[in-house]
Amino acid sequence: MSFERQIAPPQQGLEFRGGLAAGTDLRGPFGARHVEHVRPGDKIVTRTGGLQPVRFVWTRTLGPEQMRDNPALAPVRLRPRAIGPMMPQRELVVAPDHRLLIPGHRIAGAEGEAGVLVEAHEIAGRSRGASVSAREAAVTFYQLVFDSHQILTANGLPVESFLPTPSALASLDPELRAALLERFVTLGKAPGAYPPASFRVMSGVDLLPPPF
Repeated sequence: MSFERQIAPPQQGLEFRGGLAAGTDLRGPFGARHVEHVRPGDKIVTRTGGLQPVRFVWTRTLGPEQMRDNPALAPVRLRPRAIGPMMPQRELVVAPDHRLLIPGHRIAGAEGEAGVLVEAHEIAGRSRGASVSAREAAVTFYQLVFDSHQILTANGLPVESFLPTPSALASLDPELRAALLERFVTLGKAPGAYPPASFRVMSGVDLLPPPF
């Protein structure tokens, strides 16, 4: 157990974009581990940067009343193979605005690209294996922040870490934003200082049928 792990528990109950539901498996240096067991200072295997230390773990819980009052908050549930073979390997639940890395051949206009980042709610209803899960009793989301934007594997599906764009920063809970700006000082002076996404971000996508 690292010293950072002892003194820096997840920051609870605050607002942020995206998130992976409790029970999601990520790849650590010694195998899979649930996202709720990850702490700042722990290392996660990423597709874009190899083994990377986590700087922040944020968590929030939505109750059924919140989802009933605002259905747009309801999570998206992706069943096995919703996106492609082994993508995901087992059921994955994410926040509706968490971006997934979708292979280019599944997105109209991006067929020649390795992948594009798409918010999960855009896939819901357009794939037989992806749907809005509006009747959850409650769901707890976890969001990870690294030194740069990363693509990591969640239950076998590539997803993104938190990307502090100007709009994402503006929507952050003030306490989280203050902690983030303290860690990444240049962000307060130049919002573009944080490394950008390695893949194109798309919205309003048309999902193409799988080639299998």
